[in-house]
Amino acid sequence: MKKYIILISLISAIFISCKKTNEGNAGSGIPGKQVRLPHGDPVGEATTIRIGSQGGELISNDGRMKISIPSGAVTETTLFSVQEVENVLESQARSYRLLPEDVSFQKPVTLTYYYGGLEIGGMHPDFLFLAFQDSEGYFFSANKTRGNRQQQTLTVTTTHFSDWTFFSEYELYFPDDHTLTEGELQLKVKEEAKIALLSRKVNQKVDESELPEVIADPIVHSATWDYSPKKGTMTRTPDFSQGVTYTAPDYVNGIERTYINATINGKLGTDNRGNIVQQMQFILPVVITNDDYFILSESGTETIASDFSVIYIPGMGCQATASFFSGYTLNFYTYGGGIGGFEYGWGGELGKATMELSELGGNSFISLRPRDCNGGGGEPIFSPGKVVLKSVANAVGQYFEGEFSATLYFFDFCEKPTPKQLSGKFRLRRRI
Repeated sequence: MKKYIILISLISAIFISCKKTNEGNAGSGIPGKQVRLPHGDPVGEATTIRIGSQGGELISNDGRMKISIPSGAVTETTLFSVQEVENVLESQARSYRLLPEDVSFQKPVTLTYYYGGLEIGGMHPDFLFLAFQDSEGYFFSANKTRGNRQQQTLTVTTTHFSDWTFFSEYELYFPDDHTLTEGELQLKVKEEAKIALLSRKVNQKVDESELPEVIADPIVHSATWDYSPKKGTMTRTPDFSQGVTYTAPDYVNGIERTYINATINGKLGTDNRGNIVQQMQFILPVVITNDDYFILSESGTETIASDFSVIYIPGMGCQATASFFSGYTLNFYTYGGGIGGFEYGWGGELGKATMELSELGGNSFISLRPRDCNGGGGEPIFSPGKVVLKSVANAVGQYFEGEFSATLYFFDFCEKPTPKQLSGKFRLRRRI
């Protein structure tokens, strides 16, 4: 088995910190036009609370946006609310509508945004800033945002409410609509991806400034690009000076990785920790797989199947078998239906799945165990997790594709109660 080391953070930055001597627009790019968009539609239910002159606290339903109202911020009991709304900026952030919007608070209110668990791949956490959208749809940057990378929070004080979200002054993006999965760009052999840097310049001389559209920033266009190890090719052309085009190699052994590095230098501005930054480095992990693959992960160690097959019988279900050089043989079955998620249950139970792992020495692990090893009986305990079928091949040229997670138990669990924690993914093109 081969253990792959995965970067915990997509982006690293090199900061040159010193006593703050000046502020202002970073770099020499031409300021972009201020972003103006329609307001987003509400998502889910609002959280409301009445708070008087004594102050209080309000937290959104998902726990991401916290509003702390100090004593004396309002002179009479006021209805406060927070509700997630559609993020019209189309970034990885979530947006929240804070009400009342037409009240100017006597004391600043503190907003704390928790971004942990969001897919912010391509952004550096120290260059995330909160932003708000006014009643006319214009966006503004809250330049006094303070970030805490360890707690994964952004905090700012304000005297007014509106729709709030966050943005990144510098970030990687993909003009051809590729997306990141857990911070990684996933490509097939021979697949091509355009990778670019974007920049938004804000006026840091004031607490709140217009949020501009993406600009043609000379700092971004002068970025240095590289990749290692040298798998595939990377090109840069005059008609795409803000980034590069990466092409995956023609063949890889199961699953391989390379890391694309982009470095920018110059007056990059002040980050959300108060540091003046003159250099930033973006590191993008790229995962390359063959057209067909079956990858099994056990406790963080990935191994590639040496042989595997998937069969689907409409109305009955799917059967997959994978063999590994380690001596493992993995089988799973789904019962009834086609695509979708199948939690573990009894064999033959419609809408459920079963899984079995056999070792070279004859030991077997299955997706259920006794509830009581003392003979108490009762329904068994089934494995958590599920088999997810994303597509099934009903014709030649189509693909079986899916993923799974499971806790498998020794066949005689009461004798050997240590389970195996497994997950994996597969993709196979139907050829006959």
